[in-house]
Amino acid sequence: MKLNILGIVVLLTFVMIGFSQNAEGREPPIAKLVQVKGAVEYSRNGKKWRPVRRTKYLFSGYQIKTGADGSGKLINQKTGMAQSLGANSEIAVLEADISLVSGTLSKPVQESSSIFQGLSNKFSKAQRYTTVRRSVTKPGGEACDSKVRTIRKVSLSASYPDLVWRNACPEYSYNLIIGGETHPIAANSNAEMIRFTVEGLKAGQHSYRVEVMDNDGTIYIPKKDSTLTWIDDKAEKAILSDITATGDDAFLASDVFESKGMYVAALDVYRTYFDENPDDNDMRPLLIKAYQELKLSNLRANEARLYTASLEEDF
Repeated sequence: MKLNILGIVVLLTFVMIGFSQNAEGREPPIAKLVQVKGAVEYSRNGKKWRPVRRTKYLFSGYQIKTGADGSGKLINQKTGMAQSLGANSEIAVLEADISLVSGTLSKPVQESSSIFQGLSNKFSKAQRYTTVRRSVTKPGGEACDSKVRTIRKVSLSASYPDLVWRNACPEYSYNLIIGGETHPIAANSNAEMIRFTVEGLKAGQHSYRVEVMDNDGTIYIPKKDSTLTWIDDKAEKAILSDITATGDDAFLASDVFESKGMYVAALDVYRTYFDENPDDNDMRPLLIKAYQELKLSNLRANEARLYTASLEEDF
């Protein structure tokens, strides 16, 4: 009887916490659920439940429940403590802790919090890019902006050789100039961004810039070149080993890529994750930040609108 009363109190507490945060940006995740097995579900409001099939970051107000064959391990972000969640169990994620509503949850044991601290800092920084600015474009169309900016420093490798930049306008074409060699790129009216696969570079640094063209010639040349670093095969092998070690945690994998300057590779991991998990809007600020870093302002704005709308929904 006491457990049932405690469970009701806990549920009411975190439901109120979740409701108060719907209209404003989220704080960083409180914990993450790893080693997910069997039937496991999560909810933001206790009404609509969604399956959990891989590593899941948990925010204040979340609920997790397991079925008869369900289990997982919870790692608390602030303490670095880990707990095993058993079958037929339910937990509530509070502002700074995890509370058992029913079932079994093991005693905490020390895991690690260092990785979480980096994610927490990144998540907090990403919030600044989630603001949706009022559009000044006419209904039904986007304004063309010929000033295509590129990330100042980026690293590529044989497995991740792509550069990306904003598609300035449907009719614009581009000249990508790497170390004095020009690569003409035709206009692509349907492309949400321009992507170019770099080939034949030696390991080391190379200058590059993107010039914008219309039917009459060049209309924009950046004032300064950016820097592209081509990673050699040995260094790439070490990076790929670190990526493998992250398991099914897309956000840790992205963090590894970003730490090596491989921002396009990190973006692709984020995009794949959100294509597969479109409901995980609470983690979307990290995708928004990735678009911002790569100067993909139109895509950043689209994701920011989606994120802002999700905060106002009761789900």
